[in-house]
Amino acid sequence: MTPKPYYNTTNCIRAFVLGCDPTAFDRNNKPLEIEYVFDITKDKRYFAGINSNLKRIGLCKECVYVQNLVTGYQDFITAQNNNWKNIALSEISARKDEFDNFDPDRKMPVFLTSMLLYDVLLNEGENPFTAKELYELKTEIPVPAHKNKLGRPLIPLFRHYAYAMDNPERFAYLQKLKGLFATVSSEVII
Repeated sequence: MTPKPYYNTTNCIRAFVLGCDPTAFDRNNKPLEIEYVFDITKDKRYFAGINSNLKRIGLCKECVYVQNLVTGYQDFITAQNNNWKNIALSEISARKDEFDNFDPDRKMPVFLTSMLLYDVLLNEGENPFTAKELYELKTEIPVPAHKNKLGRPLIPLFRHYAYAMDNPERFAYLQKLKGLFATVSSEVII
């Protein structure tokens, strides 16, 4: 069973949160099967850092649509999966269609939870930036829609604790993101 995307049907969705894939293993190296992406309804640890970052920006898990780029389970965790990029490239059009069904005008941004997502989604010929450069605002954030394969604004919001929004080094980045979502209406101003 492929994990379902997570979203709250009673709230207005303001952004997408994109993970890599659902692959995880227990202590005995047995694959974990989950009902929703990031096991968001049961095991809080996979989404806790993302949720904390969302809260600091002024959002919450109830106002985002959460999905993985690669929706199927893999034989290896993402970082050890030598074929992940090829699999991810083959699933981009499906995510694009899925997000377009929710937001056909492509106004809502996509939060990227991993540098791997940025690397695979950036259009060929675009100048890639390092995670440090992205978070230090050395380039345009959000990454403009015309520079990526999803055709939507992309915002790095990496899961790794080094990129937590409570880190004082992330203050300027946090203020930038807060500014993007500081609107009374349900529309994101980008």
